[in-house]
Amino acid sequence: MRAARIHRHGGPDVLTVDDVPAPEPGPGELLVRQRASSVNHRDAWIRRGHPHPAYHVDLPAVLGIDVCGDVVGVGAGVEGFAEGDRVTANPYMECGRCRECRRGRAQYCSDFSVFNGAHAELVAVPARWAIPVDPAVPVEEVACFPNAYITAWEMLVDKAGITPDDTVFVWAGTSGLGNAGIDIAKLVGATVLATARAEKQEALRSLGPDVAFDHHADDVVARTLEHTDGQGATIVFEHIGQATWERSLALVAAGGTIVTAGATSGDEGRFDVTYQFVKQVRVLGSRLGEMDDAYAAAKQLSLGRFRPLVGARLALEEIGAAHRLLEEGDVAGKVVVTFD
Repeated sequence: MRAARIHRHGGPDVLTVDDVPAPEPGPGELLVRQRASSVNHRDAWIRRGHPHPAYHVDLPAVLGIDVCGDVVGVGAGVEGFAEGDRVTANPYMECGRCRECRRGRAQYCSDFSVFNGAHAELVAVPARWAIPVDPAVPVEEVACFPNAYITAWEMLVDKAGITPDDTVFVWAGTSGLGNAGIDIAKLVGATVLATARAEKQEALRSLGPDVAFDHHADDVVARTLEHTDGQGATIVFEHIGQATWERSLALVAAGGTIVTAGATSGDEGRFDVTYQFVKQVRVLGSRLGEMDDAYAAAKQLSLGRFRPLVGARLALEEIGAAHRLLEEGDVAGKVVVTFD
């Protein structure tokens, strides 16, 4: 079968499409024939050799964390799935053994792992993390779902406790995670303010935020305060990090929440501690999401209530180009890889 692999760390040119042995479904596993996947920043960080242990993989490695395909094999002991089922998978895999897992706090698992290997024609997926999806949902949209929407659901629903009374500020609304944040906030009935680069404004407005801002404009904080009668956003949906952190603290409402699950612009953001505690702002970290989040979000996907924005579709053989598009940031929406 074909699979996109790295044999060494580096730029997009290190990605190769190799012919590798097809996996067999072991006990507790499903064999899934991939229909589509998407490229995430995590893939690029692994490819480049990010020093954090969370991004370590043994080489050669097949990258990709977003599963969208059809079950073609069922391992021993698996119940609830059959050949022909359309599935996705939660990429967050808790260990089930550590103290936090035993306490029912799997989100804080100390020995979790993240699924890897979705950029291949056939993938062995542990059935405990597989999720059925209505086959009527376009495969490209399912490919945009796992990493982005499960993470956003954990951020907004579980961590921030979003309600219809909230005003949610979403940075980079045409990114995969930003798109998911807008969709979930709108589903709840919250007011949504979102940003995108000037050339992505049309795509951003197609997602239906109440207000669309130019991501790089100098007046984002002022305009947010203007649109909220001087109060600010009750929830700031952060995943940019260094480039936006000071403005996030400036535009969040007193007693509001900044929830963050990414740092695509850099890890070291400046932080005025006095400003934070005087405003009594909660700052919440988040990562991926548990199976309860995954099932809840997937139900909405199957009901057609999410609108994942697909910015580019490329064949598996164009995986290097897909990584370049992701890193250049010029595409409004997710970069999807197909297996036709």
